[in-house]
Amino acid sequence: MLRMIGRILEIAGDSKPRIILGIVFNFFKTVSMAMMLLAVFLVFEHLEALTPDVIYQALWIIIVSVCGRFLFQWLMDISMSAKGFDMFRDYRLAVGEKLKGAPMGYFSEQRLGTIQSILTSTVVELEQYSMMAIMDITGGVSMAVVIIVMMAFYSLPIALLSLAGLIIGLFVLHVIQKRAAIHTVKVQAAQENLVTESLEYIRGIAVLRAFLQDRGGEGAVYRAFEDRRQAAYDQEHAAAGVMKLYSLVFKLTSCALLFLATALYLTGAFPLSYCLMFLVSAFLVYAELEVMGDGAYLARKVNNELDRLETVTDIPSLDRTARELRAVSSDIEMKEVSFAYDSRTVIDHVSLKVPQGTSCAIVGPSGSGKTTLCNLIARFWDVQEGEVLVGGQNVKDCTADSLLSQISMVFQNVYLFHDTVENNIRFGNPDASHEQVVEAAKRACCHEFITALPEGYDTIVGEGGSTLSGGERQRISIARAILKNAPIVILDEATSSVDPENEHVLLTAIYELTRGKTLIAIAHRLSTVRKADQILVVDKGKIVQKGTHAQLVQEDGIYRKFLRLRSESIGWQL
Repeated sequence: MLRMIGRILEIAGDSKPRIILGIVFNFFKTVSMAMMLLAVFLVFEHLEALTPDVIYQALWIIIVSVCGRFLFQWLMDISMSAKGFDMFRDYRLAVGEKLKGAPMGYFSEQRLGTIQSILTSTVVELEQYSMMAIMDITGGVSMAVVIIVMMAFYSLPIALLSLAGLIIGLFVLHVIQKRAAIHTVKVQAAQENLVTESLEYIRGIAVLRAFLQDRGGEGAVYRAFEDRRQAAYDQEHAAAGVMKLYSLVFKLTSCALLFLATALYLTGAFPLSYCLMFLVSAFLVYAELEVMGDGAYLARKVNNELDRLETVTDIPSLDRTARELRAVSSDIEMKEVSFAYDSRTVIDHVSLKVPQGTSCAIVGPSGSGKTTLCNLIARFWDVQEGEVLVGGQNVKDCTADSLLSQISMVFQNVYLFHDTVENNIRFGNPDASHEQVVEAAKRACCHEFITALPEGYDTIVGEGGSTLSGGERQRISIARAILKNAPIVILDEATSSVDPENEHVLLTAIYELTRGKTLIAIAHRLSTVRKADQILVVDKGKIVQKGTHAQLVQEDGIYRKFLRLRSESIGWQL
């Protein structure tokens, strides 16, 4: 339990002082509650000669006790009750920053359902239960310790019996924690599987329906729901019996205290006032501890949730230095670069150079490594061998953000955010004016269809751009890259979703934009690569041909085969 509190304080950040202060207020709240016993004892002590003065003294003690309890409860609430939400809000933002700097390989190694489940369900439970667990635990322990210490001043046997009940109760708590550890892990695994299966079912619903497999596809989702229900049931079932035993320990100990106090009084060990005070204490000493049973169960749950959180938040970072890229040019060079996904080699000792202000087209069969080359230049992954240089500087010796600030990218698979069209374009330059956004849209040949939308540039696109066609999404992403106006432009099959009527205009705008800049383009259309200053033909992770269009058509190889077949895609892609 103390370990759980320590772990929360480690990640609390700016909320740490307030949480500690809340724990202190919680202790004083329990002391205020225990003061009730002094008022009771005062009355019992003067029971045979009860005077108004004694009653007033007892009344004032009760008033102070009640006021102190509510005062410190209020102070505790404003100090720490909402800190779980503040703390994990900041934690989410910190994780988001870490995810931005992680290599793309990190995401391919992690199941999307696991990441989403942990950063939503797990964090939500930590927000709700972390502060509750701390308050229950510290309150229960404080109350028991304060009352047992008070008992020790009047009767050591009574205090020892109370202490024995506490020790037995803590042992039962240990059993509760062990059971919680086992079943919480199972519930978390079931929750992650549920999210994964649900996402897969939703994303594949069109395929399932097209092939009349929607009923069969539901089976995995239904099993995931059933597994989650069973895991939750097993968790509750495992704790229910032990929790009753936990309460029973304190009830039986309270009864034993009643009998012992009565027996000691009858033997003359202490006066009636002591006996009556112990009878009252027997019902108060474990009052907060019984609540602590829930807190202990929550403590184990919170510990496991923190363990799961660390599996995602222990994120590798590409940055090994805080130094920013200070490139004197936009030259791009690769020297003997090799890269592999796990054990599968994708890029094998590739060397190339793209001088500043020139254009380079990368062509080759599907799966040959074209996109990977571009991702290595943008440092979505780090090379395993060799060097990638931008402006003569190794990209590993600068921050990833400073490198990407020099690069505009248009991906084959475009993702638009659930926001306005204008904000999606402005993503390339948050400080751009509306006029600059419109100009970029015109250059990307998307101004006309944007103005035809219901709200024009203020139209909200669906998540991922689902309300737009593939060509429309692609042109908006090109407008985004145009607006960024970086010295290096990388196009990953940027014209693949553009209709033939707009392709020529779009290519003209792109090449006008990139004149004087360094351009790398992956494309499957001959018109895209014909005008490139150099063409690289990639096959099986190696550059097998290099030259201009005029040079390569004279060589016997993959490029000329492509021309001879007069096909844009037969077994491979340019």
